[in-house]
Amino acid sequence: MKNNKDKKEKASVGSMTDSLKKIMSAGSPSDISKELLQTALNQVNKTKDDVSAKVTNEMIALIRKIDFVKEFSKFAEDHKFKISAEVEIIKKNK
Repeated sequence: MKNNKDKKEKASVGSMTDSLKKIMSAGSPSDISKELLQTALNQVNKTKDDVSAKVTNEMIALIRKIDFVKEFSKFAEDHKFKISAEVEIIKKNK
């Protein structure tokens, strides 16, 4: 798990280094601004995707831990169920 995190961090640093090299070699301030904005947006999108994936995995793991039969049994011990039905029989017209 730690190796995976280290690889992601190195890849992130590598992409930032590449972006900085592009920025330094850019000619005009508008090129630099566009490159900075693009780099920042790419990092924000990547972070958003990483956070979303992590939250999704945590929620799935939490739901898998729930024993729904046991929880319903606990609920049923403290509650009374009332079921009502109305039945009407109607003669068919021939």
